[in-house]
Amino acid sequence: MELTSPEVIAQLLSEHRATRRSRPMATPVKVVQRVVKRRCQCGVCLFCMENARWDRIFQEKFADPDYYKGVPVRFSSPLR
Repeated sequence: MELTSPEVIAQLLSEHRATRRSRPMATPVKVVQRVVKRRCQCGVCLFCMENARWDRIFQEKFADPDYYKGVPVRFSSPLR
């Protein structure tokens, strides 16, 4: 079974190869190195005071090992 003539297939292949060669080469992308920023630790500025406040809130809330324990799960029927 032949769907098209060999001449048409040859012409399409030659056009495909020609278009692939005529494409410009992609320019390499420059990799930007990430700059590591260090946080201020002076303890006087607004940023440091806000961080200290949130650290204190976090310690109050999560330093307690029984914070998430709560009420133990009962293994009994609620219809009782």
